[in-house]
Amino acid sequence: MDNLTIGQNIAKFRKLKDFKAFDIAERLGMKEATYTKYERGETAITIDFVQKVADVLEVDVLQILTTSPSNILQNITNSPIAIQHHSTFQTYNEQQTQTMLTLMETVVKVNERLLTLLEKQK
Repeated sequence: MDNLTIGQNIAKFRKLKDFKAFDIAERLGMKEATYTKYERGETAITIDFVQKVADVLEVDVLQILTTSPSNILQNITNSPIAIQHHSTFQTYNEQQTQTMLTLMETVVKVNERLLTLLEKQK
């Protein structure tokens, strides 16, 4: 998933929780202009950043990382939910979330190493 898509997801979940960008930026200890660059996909988004935003928004990290922005809806109780096509509903516990984050970080590192090796071969 690219920075723009993740940023759009963050923005949608933020709006569903009725937060202003300023509120999230303040809780993360950054300026609003810096934070909104993440939402617009202009700044590289790290797993650590997504984890911090998810904590503030009280949303599962995996929802932010795996949901298509067009599939984020709001249910009757004003809680964000994510609709996934061709999938079954699952709940995640903290250990599963941490395991998935570790796996994603490992994949990102492997991809970075592969890119470095490919660049050296040019």
